[in-house]
Amino acid sequence: MAFGFKPVRMRDGSAYTGASQRCYASAPAAGLFVGDVVTLSGTAEATTGIIGVTAAAAGGVFYGVIVGLDPDRTDLNKKYMASGDTGYVMVATDTNVVYQAHEDDGSLAITDVGQNHDITLGAGGNTAFGTSSHGIDSDTSATAAGTQVKLIGKAQIEGNDIGAATPFTIWEVTLNESIAAPNAVGI
Repeated sequence: MAFGFKPVRMRDGSAYTGASQRCYASAPAAGLFVGDVVTLSGTAEATTGIIGVTAAAAGGVFYGVIVGLDPDRTDLNKKYMASGDTGYVMVATDTNVVYQAHEDDGSLAITDVGQNHDITLGAGGNTAFGTSSHGIDSDTSATAAGTQVKLIGKAQIEGNDIGAATPFTIWEVTLNESIAAPNAVGI
C-alpha cells in the first residue's frame, strides 16, 4: 500500500523531529492526504495571512510534503482534507529532509540511484487511512536539474526488494525542485 512521501531523517543523518509549517488549504480540487507533495497556491488565508498551499502537479515545482492536518474539532476522526474543504495542513518544507516513497511500477534499478525523478500522483489517497498515493515516477529518470526528487538509495527495510511487484520498492529521496530552497524563484 502506498503512503506518499514519509519523512525519515535529515540529509546529515540527524533525526527528523517533525518540524513543519502550518499552511492554509482552501477548497482543493482533489483531496489532500498526509504524504502529498504540495505547492504554493499563490495566496494566503485572508484573516491570518498564513501561506496557502495546493496539491502539486507531476513535473511541477513544489513547496513541501504534508505531514499532518490541524485537528477539526467538529470531526476528530478526520484523516484527510476532502475536495472542497478548507483548513490547515502541516507541511515539511526543509529541503534537507530525506523521504521514503514507493516507486510506481517496479522498474527502478540500483543504477538509478543518484538520478532525478518526477513524482506520480497515483489515483487519489486512501480515505480510510488518510494516506497519500503520491510516489516516484519510474519512467522519468534523468540528470536534469528540473526534475522533482533525487533518488538517494533503497530504503533499508526488511523485505524491500528492488524490482519487487506490488508493493513496489520503497526508495529514499530528497526534494530536488523546491520553491522553498534558498534563491528559488517565487510563484
